[in-house]
Amino acid sequence: MTTIALSLLLSVFVGAILQRITGLGVGLVTGPVLTTVLGPLSGVTMVNGLSTINAVNNAWSVRKRTDWHRFRVLAGALLLGSLPAVWVVHVLNGPWLLIAVGASVLLALGISLFPTEKFRLDEHARIPMIIFGVIGGFMSTVAGIAGPALTVYARLSRWDYRDFVATLHPILLVANTVSFLLKVFLIGGLNFGGTPVWLWAAAVAMIFVGAWFGERINARISTSMAKRIATLLAAAGATVVLARGVTGLL
Repeated sequence: MTTIALSLLLSVFVGAILQRITGLGVGLVTGPVLTTVLGPLSGVTMVNGLSTINAVNNAWSVRKRTDWHRFRVLAGALLLGSLPAVWVVHVLNGPWLLIAVGASVLLALGISLFPTEKFRLDEHARIPMIIFGVIGGFMSTVAGIAGPALTVYARLSRWDYRDFVATLHPILLVANTVSFLLKVFLIGGLNFGGTPVWLWAAAVAMIFVGAWFGERINARISTSMAKRIATLLAAAGATVVLARGVTGLL
């Protein structure tokens, strides 16, 4: 139990640091750890719960840079994407589901790395926002990672990265809250694999400690560096998810 607890707390701490800097972190870093320890449903549900708490903290601190118009469109689309995802989680075989999610993220990131003039999206166009929002909501409920899909949208629309990260925090608050509640009420997601209350409390504390460190690190790195970290983080998380799905089949 000690090894499990230390691994969980370390992953939450690192994830919270990266979340404050890049807008991604808790789901991608903590998710693979929790799903390995607790199982896919319980692990992702716990990630949704921790990410909700983390998003509340981050969203308040960056509220002045938040693009509330894009927030409303993307958050509404997230709700649409979360509903069918609950059915998919309940019905689809676990390994195949992980493979589909991991491959989708890697494909999306690959597309986003092409020259932006070939794929540039109109920053005011609602349909691309809705499409990427639906994908983000689906992936949040399935695997606890809404961020990669929204990162792709930010790159293709040339959204100022600092403003994107500021807007991403309240979006992730909506995504993870909806995903958490849907699982709790529709498919019995309150079973967290026997995780003790003290470990929950320690994990929540690590979120705030990690965010504090992340705030100080964020002031010392460039926007381009933050972009590279976010892209690498999203790719690494997707690779882990894909590998877990393949391993599950074998």
